[in-house]
Amino acid sequence: MGRSLKTGFFRWRGRARPLDEATEPRSYDRRFYAGVLLSATLLIVVVIGFVVYRTAFYKEAPRSEPTFDLSSLAASNGGLPDPLNPCVVLQEHLEATRRKSYRKAYDYLCQGLKREGSLADFILNAQVNSLLFNDIEAYRFRDYQTGAGSASASGYVVYKSGGRSRVEATFAREGDRWKIALITVIYQ
Repeated sequence: MGRSLKTGFFRWRGRARPLDEATEPRSYDRRFYAGVLLSATLLIVVVIGFVVYRTAFYKEAPRSEPTFDLSSLAASNGGLPDPLNPCVVLQEHLEATRRKSYRKAYDYLCQGLKREGSLADFILNAQVNSLLFNDIEAYRFRDYQTGAGSASASGYVVYKSGGRSRVEATFAREGDRWKIALITVIYQ
């Protein structure tokens, strides 16, 4: 019955050591600490390498959106400009076509033009002429004229490559909005 608890964890070599007394680490402890130190060093090197790679080699080009020409909004007579300026309607139509929002672009067309072709025809035409809507840098539409129920606008679509397309459009007023009655885009 006289078994002692001096085995395993409770086994001391002779006497219990005070907490403030330093002891020399055993060879097992030294190998363990060296392994932990080596693992931490390798982890730090991998993280630094990843950060350097991401900042130096993995650069994503910022996507730039085309700029819109709003100079036609300034009214020449000093009054307020037409809130639905035909130049703005034309730029919004072209931008919707560029973004492949064909339903939105189709809605900018007047009823007479919609009778000439369906949405499916419009989408097919836009896809065939998709090169006219790639890499657009800016829309420049400064010239427009308005009449009682019609208007016209002309300007350019400027591309990042340096080229441009001449755009001419006529509009019809439907309700309180300008709708595109005819549009011509010619690459120059």
